[in-house]
Amino acid sequence: MLSLSSSFLYALLTDRVLLIDFDPSMLGLFCEPFRKSTWLLPGEFTFRDRASSAEFRQVFSLGNLMRKQNQKQDQKLQADTASLLFLYLSMDYDDYDKLFYRDETQELLKNVPWLVLRSEQYFLPYFFLLPCFRTELDKLFPDDKETVFHHLGRYLFNPSNQAWGAIARFYDDYLAKAEQRVGLEIKVGNPYETPPSLMLPHILKCIQEESKILPRLQQNNTTTRTTILPSFRRKTSKEFYSELKNMYSTRPIADGEGSVSVRVYRTSSHEGMQESDRNYHNMKALVDVYLLSMCDVLVISPFSTFGYVASGLAGLNPWFLKNPGDYETKPLEPACRRAVSPEPCFLFHPGEYVPNAVHHCRGRLGPVPVILYCEDFVFGFKLGNLKC
Repeated sequence: MLSLSSSFLYALLTDRVLLIDFDPSMLGLFCEPFRKSTWLLPGEFTFRDRASSAEFRQVFSLGNLMRKQNQKQDQKLQADTASLLFLYLSMDYDDYDKLFYRDETQELLKNVPWLVLRSEQYFLPYFFLLPCFRTELDKLFPDDKETVFHHLGRYLFNPSNQAWGAIARFYDDYLAKAEQRVGLEIKVGNPYETPPSLMLPHILKCIQEESKILPRLQQNNTTTRTTILPSFRRKTSKEFYSELKNMYSTRPIADGEGSVSVRVYRTSSHEGMQESDRNYHNMKALVDVYLLSMCDVLVISPFSTFGYVASGLAGLNPWFLKNPGDYETKPLEPACRRAVSPEPCFLFHPGEYVPNAVHHCRGRLGPVPVILYCEDFVFGFKLGNLKC
């Protein structure tokens, strides 16, 4: 969803039509975004199989063309006469692939009718650094630069009837009557290095002491209903869920004037592992993302695209947990921090190709006022409204 929204915005900026090649594991998740049309690549399309081959990437890669030019094997880059080019923008791309993020490269690509793009990144923030796109971007997003994904996602990603049915049933059964909905998206890198006995105090320190989402546990009469919706992304999900449920569901907690009745409900994809090659599991993951996006407050793991999408769709500034490693014996100080915008992070940007006019400014990138450093990943950047 992050790369699709980025690709869609690129298509808008360059007057192109976006076609998607969904493999079987992704079919049936979304409705078509345009009435009486489809965004799916036709099944009989001639280079569908070729586009996934190493030979195709070798022959048509923009990065390889740039490499040949640098090695002077070709005296002149022939991208302006090519009929098709392959753009590789995944996190392991090399320096030549990263030349995509240059004004002069975009000028060459204007003459290429077919572009095949592959990425798993949210790469659209970099468009705001390219002068060739700034005028059009200011027209599309004149005032608010921190809800770009929110608007694109709400427009593009409409869950299918099957997915929406599951979302609506869960919401009506467990979330609708709550006066406050708290979403927890917890991704544990290694369950053996980060056991529930360490992670749970870490989470509680965040939601009770630092974010003040919930006060401390205390016996009292209930006056307010709060629902916690945890989504765990690793095999220890049952242990985390049981601990949270036992802690909060058996007694209310005081909030000063009255008290809060807390209920904990586990999301649907509680197997704990993302199996992206299986359609039914992707359906459950999509349901989870939308349920989390319907919460009033979100606490998410750092470096998690799952959490990025949920907070972006919600338009909420999430709280980012800090992951304790295997060397930690107590909760970190601080356990979490609030994001400055709901925008996802561009994790692996082409840093060496950031325009020279952009420099460090009080911990943010400037003088471009919409680019900020990510709270959860020091090497990434994101969109936001704060200025240097």
